[in-house]
Amino acid sequence: MASVIFFSALFLSFSSFAAQITSKEFLATDFIKSFQKKEYDQALKESDALLKKYPHDALVLRYRALTLEKLNQYQKAIQQYQEILAAHPNDIPARLFLGLAYLKGNHFEKAGKELRYVAAHARSTEYRHWAQAQLNRLHRNVRNAPKPVKKKSYIIGKTGVFYDSNPLLLPDDKDFLAKSKRAAALYLFELTVGYPVKLEKNSRIDVLYIGQQYSHSHGAEDVDFTSQGFAVDTKKRTFLGARSFLLGSRYDFRANFLRSDLFSIVNRFFVSADTSFWPKTQTHFYGRFGVLNYGPDGSNPDQTSRDGIREAIGVTQYFYTQDLKSFFFIKGEGNFNQARGENFNRNGALARIGIHAPLSFCPKTDIDLSTGFDWGTYPDFISLSSLDTTDRHDKRWDVYSGLTHHWKPGLATRVFYRFINSQNDNDLFDRTRHIAGMEVIFSF
Repeated sequence: MASVIFFSALFLSFSSFAAQITSKEFLATDFIKSFQKKEYDQALKESDALLKKYPHDALVLRYRALTLEKLNQYQKAIQQYQEILAAHPNDIPARLFLGLAYLKGNHFEKAGKELRYVAAHARSTEYRHWAQAQLNRLHRNVRNAPKPVKKKSYIIGKTGVFYDSNPLLLPDDKDFLAKSKRAAALYLFELTVGYPVKLEKNSRIDVLYIGQQYSHSHGAEDVDFTSQGFAVDTKKRTFLGARSFLLGSRYDFRANFLRSDLFSIVNRFFVSADTSFWPKTQTHFYGRFGVLNYGPDGSNPDQTSRDGIREAIGVTQYFYTQDLKSFFFIKGEGNFNQARGENFNRNGALARIGIHAPLSFCPKTDIDLSTGFDWGTYPDFISLSSLDTTDRHDKRWDVYSGLTHHWKPGLATRVFYRFINSQNDNDLFDRTRHIAGMEVIFSF
């Protein structure tokens, strides 16, 4: 292979005086017309005919390589890109397309090298953003649970055991108003089974089953919780002007059970858009809309019912290091709930910052640190007791730390600790929790 590239470079360097096709002439050729019609076998034949007139034209060679990709001849396409770069090392489109071809062949290290070159050296804003978007996507796919490249079912899940210093209890629980509650162990199992009903280069649709089970030890077993549901998740990559966007939408249905009894029915809708405005960054816009029904109303439904709508919009900004293995993020969100009962109408906002980084002294291990603050007010609150109506404001802040070790693709373990401090403008709902544990994360 090395000798082929060397002699190709040598030959092309002595042929720089050869005729070059203009963009206008190229778009008028039978080759590009067949390519646009997706008649790739015919386009490949016409590319060979065109190369007889323009044997060393980089534009014709690039599109010939793209045609080979469309015919699933990835190795030949990669060789074609390499031959172009041997003669023209600064050909940015060829480097970008070579990086994308490496991605399709799961050659992630080689793909990253080419894409980083484009992101750093391309004069065109479109090429820089395109390369950076692919680098961000590459980073997520390598570090997170792998997604299937072919139409086949997949499973993602986690299981673990946690220590909870202050478990949530039911209002009629004997320990609910106790000054000191008993700590409890929480056993968790979550499972997602998915199948891509549509899987194309720039779009996909997945259908998913989602199950969750939370079981408690002594003192809190009355709040064992189960959730069963399904989801439809869609993704589509598109360009708005010169900027690449990954657009997403998702519908979730959940039936939640408390002590084996139906607790709530939840319908949720999510939309998102991911893009890159600056090199080595990613911006995630999102919105959600949920319709919740908790079953029987309280004693005064117009005030005590929690049934209703919950909405939120937000943005998360990621800043990556040069090698894209570490990042810092900052998140902001505005949310509001429109419940049937006026006492549960809530307007609020939250903010969160955090970092993710691999541990240099412990291979395959990442650290995550974050902290956040959530604030809410209930503008229509009407007290049913002696509580001052101006005191129904809530504030919560938490700190999270976690260590994740990746044993192999699809298998990791995580240990974590979370501190939660929930406060209210009255003492009734103040509570502090310490949660720590270990979980196993798997996918196949």
